[in-house]
Amino acid sequence: MAAPERQPPRGAYSSDLDPSPGDRRNRTPVAGSSKRAVLGALLGNGTLTLVKVGAFALSGSGAMFSEAIHSLADTVNQALLFVGIRNSERPADALFPYGYGAERYLYSLLSAVGIFVLGCGVTVYHGIHDLMDPPSLTISWVPMAVLGLSFVVEGSVLLSAARVVWSSKGEQSLWAYLRSTTDPTAAAVLLEDSVACAGVLVAFTGIGLAQLTGNPMFDALGAIVIGLMLGAVAVWLGIRNRSLLLGPAIPRPLQAEIEEFLRDLPEVQRVRRVRSRVVGADRFRFQAELDFDGRVLGTRMAHLLHARYAELGDEQARERFAADFGELIVDELGREVDRIEAKLGERFPKLEYVDLEAD
Repeated sequence: MAAPERQPPRGAYSSDLDPSPGDRRNRTPVAGSSKRAVLGALLGNGTLTLVKVGAFALSGSGAMFSEAIHSLADTVNQALLFVGIRNSERPADALFPYGYGAERYLYSLLSAVGIFVLGCGVTVYHGIHDLMDPPSLTISWVPMAVLGLSFVVEGSVLLSAARVVWSSKGEQSLWAYLRSTTDPTAAAVLLEDSVACAGVLVAFTGIGLAQLTGNPMFDALGAIVIGLMLGAVAVWLGIRNRSLLLGPAIPRPLQAEIEEFLRDLPEVQRVRRVRSRVVGADRFRFQAELDFDGRVLGTRMAHLLHARYAELGDEQARERFAADFGELIVDELGREVDRIEAKLGERFPKLEYVDLEAD
């Protein structure tokens, strides 16, 4: 039996509704904590870029050049992440009825490309160049001081991102959260600044060994190691954001919980043809076909039928009753679907679009 034609009530959780913000009470707001983490990283890395460029100009260190490029790449990438967050907050319209949530993934993917090209490609190239044609080594305290400042700033940004991730991951392990989260921005900042802190230690080691031994090879090797770490992060972020752009199903534990919730309803006999999709950061779409228990629905309609029993005195009255009864069944089925959609929206706030069909 196909779903009955019905006009959904204003505010029901159905993808057939007008996508204006007023009709979408279930909209999940973008977490402000992710935006704050990105803004903090943007300001911190922008400042460090200027400081590291100055330190490279004074020292000529390849590892310091790598650190300057690293901070520049992080600044550009976090600017892209911020633009993606802002654009993804736009309300749905007639052109994009499911909203602009996927723009966050597009800009995160562009950010990953930037990390790979700037952070990995340029840095590794410069390190190999310094291995083949070692620059003159300048003994200076400036690179060490800048690296110390960098570690403090990068560490504070890392702690801020870690707090956001830890508050979001719940009981999951960190690795499971990074693999399953539908909000890649805070995870991107966490990974980038983890590599940034590790890169500072690598640069400190490379520059220190180069100055102690007088061999610039250590400085160049430090630059290459930093570039390869950035490349690994870029590849991982690229793969993750590609998956989110394609529109994967919602997390399996959540989908299983939703299906169990539906099956536990007394009026539902079976749940079939379940489909779901991620449409944005913590914003999901869910579709399913439901087989209803006619006896439960009939019991609920009994009070509507009692008043009509007295009218069944002649053939015309019985025909009118049969026609009215058919209309009552269709209307009740439509109302039942609306009620279940509303229950789902209240029980699972991340379900922004719910579309149930009676089978």
